[in-house]
Amino acid sequence: MEDYQKPSKEGILQHLLQNIIDSRNGLRIMFRESSTFHRIYPMMLVGGIGLGLIFDFIPLEYIVLAAIFIFDVEAETTNTAIEEACNAVTHKRNEHIKRSKDIASAVVYIAHLCYIAVALFFTIAHGLNFEWWTRIIPA
Repeated sequence: MEDYQKPSKEGILQHLLQNIIDSRNGLRIMFRESSTFHRIYPMMLVGGIGLGLIFDFIPLEYIVLAAIFIFDVEAETTNTAIEEACNAVTHKRNEHIKRSKDIASAVVYIAHLCYIAVALFFTIAHGLNFEWWTRIIPA
């Protein structure tokens, strides 16, 4: 593995290209190895879109769900990065590493709960004919 070097001002475009390559590699790793990407996210997408079609969500509601979904993906990616770094340090039982992994996992859990709560709120609001957006967006 190469040593990390701070980019020089002359090689900034090369550094930018390397960042793009590294990021694409990270996404490939997540898509290939993360069970959440294969199991949870498809269910979240199908569930959110399905509820939206059944209850006739407005575009704003799809945008809100998409933003929370993106936050969820970012949380999962960060959690995986933290787990990888911790595993690189040691595989022995270490309370600090366990706590770090648990805290990172809690962020993913919170993101999942946010998505579910908002999707349920939109569903219940439509079921009750409550136009929540009229309360925050002036006519």
